[in-house]
Amino acid sequence: MEYRYISDVKPKDLWFISMLRTYRSFLGVINVVFSVAMIMMTIRFWGTSGAFIRTLLILACMLFPVFQPLAVYLRSIKQLETLPGRVELLFDDSGVHVSSEGKQEDIKWSKINNAIKQSNMIVVMSDRTHGYMLTNRILGDEKDEFYEYLCKKIRN
Repeated sequence: MEYRYISDVKPKDLWFISMLRTYRSFLGVINVVFSVAMIMMTIRFWGTSGAFIRTLLILACMLFPVFQPLAVYLRSIKQLETLPGRVELLFDDSGVHVSSEGKQEDIKWSKINNAIKQSNMIVVMSDRTHGYMLTNRILGDEKDEFYEYLCKKIRN
């Protein structure tokens, strides 16, 4: 069996995976606790504070729900600029064949660490820190079938 895809990663895909990783970790719990605490503090001190303190309270309330996602999105745009433009991935019985900008790399199945299925993508990890993102836009109706194929190949 053979699967061929052209990777089409957008900034929102990188943003989604980064935010998901953040809010599934202990850092996400701290963000939520801080945001709730700042909202409660803002409500408590709103009536007795001046305009400057109110402005600081509002900005502190917006730190994690607004500013952090915006900063992560801007970082995603910058990160996408460093990635190669068109990446073609071919998955077959011998492994993963990656071609991009005239370069080709062949990765045997024994070198693939993992395949991670998210709600909007599958990430094929070539090592602990690097992987190839295949979004639902690319995978279409083959997502579940392709994921099962990956799992079978990685386990063998």
